[in-house]
Amino acid sequence: MIRADWNALLPNHEAIVAMTPEKLDAAGQAAESYGINIGFGIAAIGNLLAGAASSEDHGIDHDAMTDLGWLLEALGKLSAKLADTGSGIAIERKRRNTKRED
Repeated sequence: MIRADWNALLPNHEAIVAMTPEKLDAAGQAAESYGINIGFGIAAIGNLLAGAASSEDHGIDHDAMTDLGWLLEALGKLSAKLADTGSGIAIERKRRNTKRED
């Protein structure tokens, strides 16, 4: 069985190379935008977690902490895959621009 991960949802190298210039631009913008939003979201979760941990009135539920851990792992992996996809798109843009100059 093939293990599912974010690569199944994001374009691979062949798909990036086959994209029209418009789709390539849109995919690049999406990878950058979603990557930034995920980063800010993870930072916000960290802020809330730190605030909850330092609160003397309210503890942190063990099950919620486990769920949060799995969420952060998934978001971290997605963020890395988006950065990788964005890098692949940047490489393809550069290749196309170099090809046009020749």
